[in-house]
Amino acid sequence: MIGVAPALLALVAACARGGQAQPAGDDANGPADAPGPTADASCGNLCDRDGDGIVDGSDHCPNTPAGAIVNQVGCADSQLTPMLQPFPPFGLTWTPTGDPGKAGGLTWTYTGIQRKDLFHIYWLICDDPATPCGLSLDGPIDDPAEAWHESPDSDLPNGKLIFINSTHILLADATSPALAGRMTVTIVDASNAPLHFAPVAMLGVPPRTGQYGAEIPGTGYVVTVVMEVQDPTSLAWTAAKDYYDAAPTPMAGGTVTSSFGGSFYAK
Repeated sequence: MIGVAPALLALVAACARGGQAQPAGDDANGPADAPGPTADASCGNLCDRDGDGIVDGSDHCPNTPAGAIVNQVGCADSQLTPMLQPFPPFGLTWTPTGDPGKAGGLTWTYTGIQRKDLFHIYWLICDDPATPCGLSLDGPIDDPAEAWHESPDSDLPNGKLIFINSTHILLADATSPALAGRMTVTIVDASNAPLHFAPVAMLGVPPRTGQYGAEIPGTGYVVTVVMEVQDPTSLAWTAAKDYYDAAPTPMAGGTVTSSFGGSFYAK
């Protein structure tokens, strides 16, 4: 993933031979030594003891496995753990449109990701412990039952993650009938091909609170989120805010709270 100047390679090879450069075949004990790890400290920070092409003074990951591809600071994929990234990361552009509780849902479009020498980029759902991730039609999300949890109807390999919950709707007569809630999240790449969702353990990401995510290839992707509730009489699913506004409620959209978020990790 990186290039190393010929002069620097020559110096590293010289360090591997004890600090004295020798022409090939001019070694009194046989052919010139092959470049590789060395215990000789005479070249100091200009040595490359793990033979990864990055001199020790700039190498953040000693003892890289032989032959592994490394990033600009000498770390291989296997030596790194995905780290949470501040938003917006990677120089990307984020464009939100729509509303998750209205017909058509919410669309988040990510473009212009600058991958540089990153091995992996991950996007996790509902990973922020400071933000409740759920749906309520009777005020704040303050009941554990209103938090999203995965439905068996999810289709993770085809980029569809379905969450369900239970909530209530506050009506004008002060009653609050129970409702089932559903959130459908889909993810596709820049060419509209589905990406794969997976549990965070399979992705190798140490999350804060997220349980599912996707690895992001390329430089862009699109997420669509729709939150619905099921009418207890007809059993039809309707966008949550549209359902609330059509019901005999105290005020249009007045006590609907919906929450959803995504976090980035990379290594």
